[in-house]
Amino acid sequence: MKNIFSRAGAAAMTIAAGAALASPAAADEVADFYKGKTVTILIGFGVGGGVDTFGRLLGRHLGAAMPGKPSVIVQNMPGGGGFKSTNYLFNAGPKDGTYITVMLPSNAIEPLMGNPGAKWDTFKLSWLGNLTRDFGSCVASGRSGIKSITDTAARQAIVGATGPSALTAQQPYALANIFGYKLKVITGYKGTREIWNTLEKGEADIACAFWASIAMGPQKAAMESGQLVPIVQFGSKKHPAYGDSTPLVYDLARDDDERKLLRFVFGLAEITRPFAAPPGVPAARVDALRKAFWAAAHSDGLKADAAKQKLIVDPMDWKETEQAFRDVLSTPKAIVDKAKVAIRKPKD
Repeated sequence: MKNIFSRAGAAAMTIAAGAALASPAAADEVADFYKGKTVTILIGFGVGGGVDTFGRLLGRHLGAAMPGKPSVIVQNMPGGGGFKSTNYLFNAGPKDGTYITVMLPSNAIEPLMGNPGAKWDTFKLSWLGNLTRDFGSCVASGRSGIKSITDTAARQAIVGATGPSALTAQQPYALANIFGYKLKVITGYKGTREIWNTLEKGEADIACAFWASIAMGPQKAAMESGQLVPIVQFGSKKHPAYGDSTPLVYDLARDDDERKLLRFVFGLAEITRPFAAPPGVPAARVDALRKAFWAAAHSDGLKADAAKQKLIVDPMDWKETEQAFRDVLSTPKAIVDKAKVAIRKPKD
């Protein structure tokens, strides 16, 4: 079967990902470089959503694990479902190890899906790791009366979303295109918090790219009160946060080909909060960032911070993160071609 990336592309990814073990001298140079510096974590969405929450979580603990103990700040750069920040990181931002980003996993495949707005090469990003493996879903407002995604086979529902290439839009687009559900996606919101607010106001019925960590944390009260109702879940197995009655998207598949398509479209989301540095960063600094990411993710401080917010932290190191993307990106071309259509706005 033909893979969607060339051997040359895979080789480039390997070269970009590989970092030489730092010598003592290189380590001193890295510490000298970062001392007094500020590391910026770019967030492609507004304040208060899931991406922002995990970006800030790492930001509070990364500096202490870095050589030279730099300051770490978070910069929100919303736009295009995360495209604006990734395009900036890859094409215009500093390439010295002072800028990193947390990406949507779906954005990693956009260049290979032929999206002209994705002006980066996924194979040239230096993956630092993934902070959590979460389980996604779509939720409906309690006032909508929707109890399951299958209810939308007979009635139209409005879905709030950020950009057309964000999971908030791609997930409902896929559900509409594959199953024929009557979902009208409204894009343009700055972040998931703004989308949740539209559900509270009754301006929209459904929000997707909603995570188990959010259901058990910031939105726990809304879930328990019935203000938010889980209507479909996207994990490899059912999650307690959504309940056993909420259908798995894979159980809705009508044949094996459809199930494979669903795995490609929704499976990538389990690599939930991947962090990356741009191309061109010196290898010793990439190595330092990767080690600091792993140390911070396992630190007592970050664990306590996450527990206080009731966030799931289930990290992957950079090698595991890269391999997870490789596994998805080696999907046969026939399925990828179907996915290209499935995740886009349905034609009227």
